[in-house]
Amino acid sequence: MALGDAPEDAYLGDLPVVLSASRLAQPTREAPGAITVIDRDMIRASGARSVAELLRWVPGFQVGEANAFRPLTAYHGLADDNPRRMLVRVDGRSLYSPYFLSGVEWHKLTVDIDDIERIEVFRGSNATAFGSQAFMGVVNIITRPAADTPGLRMRITQGENGIRDRQVSIAQQFGPLNVRLGMGRESDDGTKGLEDNWQKHRADLRMDWQPAATHRVEIHAGGVRFDNRAGTAGELSDPPRDQRSSSSFGQIRWHWLPDAQEELTLSYLHQSERLKDDYGILITSAEFPLLPSGTTINVGVDFGYTVDRDELELEHTFSPRDDVRIVWGLGQRQDRIDAPQYFYPGKAITYTSRRLFGNLEWRATERWLINLGAMSEEDDYNSAQLSPRLGINFLLAPEHTLRAAIGRAYRQPFPFEQEGDARFYGNGVILLRQAYQPPSETLAPERLRFRELGYLAELERWRTSLDIRVFEERVDRLTHFQSTPSPLYPPMDDGEAKQPIGNRKADIRGAELSLMWRPAATSWLGLNYSRIEVSSNEKDIQSKPFYKNSAPRTAASILAGWAPWPDWHFSIAHHYVGAMAWYRDEDDSLPAYQRTDLRVARRLDIGTTRAELAVTISNIGAHHAEYVPWIKTGPAAYATLRLEI
Repeated sequence: MALGDAPEDAYLGDLPVVLSASRLAQPTREAPGAITVIDRDMIRASGARSVAELLRWVPGFQVGEANAFRPLTAYHGLADDNPRRMLVRVDGRSLYSPYFLSGVEWHKLTVDIDDIERIEVFRGSNATAFGSQAFMGVVNIITRPAADTPGLRMRITQGENGIRDRQVSIAQQFGPLNVRLGMGRESDDGTKGLEDNWQKHRADLRMDWQPAATHRVEIHAGGVRFDNRAGTAGELSDPPRDQRSSSSFGQIRWHWLPDAQEELTLSYLHQSERLKDDYGILITSAEFPLLPSGTTINVGVDFGYTVDRDELELEHTFSPRDDVRIVWGLGQRQDRIDAPQYFYPGKAITYTSRRLFGNLEWRATERWLINLGAMSEEDDYNSAQLSPRLGINFLLAPEHTLRAAIGRAYRQPFPFEQEGDARFYGNGVILLRQAYQPPSETLAPERLRFRELGYLAELERWRTSLDIRVFEERVDRLTHFQSTPSPLYPPMDDGEAKQPIGNRKADIRGAELSLMWRPAATSWLGLNYSRIEVSSNEKDIQSKPFYKNSAPRTAASILAGWAPWPDWHFSIAHHYVGAMAWYRDEDDSLPAYQRTDLRVARRLDIGTTRAELAVTISNIGAHHAEYVPWIKTGPAAYATLRLEI
């Protein structure tokens, strides 16, 4: 199958089966929470160049761009310019970066968007299944098996603003071994007015080996080299400059399936990340009045880092009796961080976390299904924290399900929050500034208590699904960075440094609706809507809003795809996003905006070669801001040619 040719039975027959709720394979109506699934046809029809763009389709998500290569993604707000309370996984591998302010670095994704089978988005905390980093939600990217890939595939994208993408992949079978190798280069000229043009080179390998009926081995490997401009014209401390970063990984997953009811999976991951970003600044007394008159000093800045990660995990699924399924497992992750500018006096950090998890699914009756899960997680800074969840699903009728869930989750602060100390010295000895200082005491994990009700209708006759979710999330011990007098003396600036403090609280309440009519695999009409209200204790600490505006009160999307003629396909997505703010200050608040994306595709078969030519216009309409008010983006058009043999 190629170019979106999937049988209708795959979409309209059995109910969708997901893996991201409890680590058990479950139909969506049996999952202990709300899940949005974006499948292969929808991904292609979107015309998106990156996975982050697709999250605009998910109710409750906020998506913006700090610059041309750095998208920001958050669920239910509580985010600044470094969102760090959501987990992204690719075939079991975490994309969560462990250094500086952490979060997800989307530009280091090695997988080509055409190799993604589906994206499962668990809407709500899932620390129970995946640990601390899944504090507010999970985006689970599942790639296509190597055997389900065309032998040769090429894609060329060319467009406005210097868009130049080239991708190629080959797949081959060698007896019980299937191999897929993909390579590509992507680039564009960045955002007008910013120093953010970029170029990305990537390679990705997947090997699926089945030496016996009961054994299966997956090998994943890949790497990215990323070159970009950074900095701000006219900014002394952040001058325009070139940066180069790289990331590589190797992962092996062994599956043992002794029978249809049992599976044991053992996985090992090694990952390395590097950044080169060093430069010098000459400062005079005219620019820095606290220096003696006529003085000139040199400030060396090195934001480079080296990070190595090793992770080992075991997962066991079995069924002790017909009405019970159990999954349990344990794992350990170790990060070694060498980032001298972030951890004065240049000390290397070794950070280890350990976890033990499990979920029991009990089919109490034909109508009642109960999921009880828990995750115990500890790290080098905090003792074990238990994140439990109870989910109850009641089958009203064959196509109608009620859900209820209640639970608690923890987010372990990462090393920079616990030990970050960023200092800048002139001539190597004169302290000019301390930008960040460590907390006065070890930070306790952030805590979230949640409860939700849901209704899911999957109407096969009408080929329609309706998902409604009502939720309350109460978060305390939130970590934020607050300017605090520095204990160092004599600092040459105003004497303040940002310090992590874990004393914020926030209550998030709201509702989400997702309606999808899917008459065929490549035709759909969808509506997503969310209403979110955030309140916090910020007025007790600071007069300015802190988290209240971090999510839009209302947001909505309309998605449509249809094929009016056999070889033509049209798709359109329109989004409305209410006023919000990624930053803390009122001056950085964003007004409500609307955005429309359009794609038209024509299939062109040439002998045994399948081809498709598509034109995408993204961000149609007036220029608007999605990050800070003074950075506005507008339409961009590009054409994509796909060839598959």
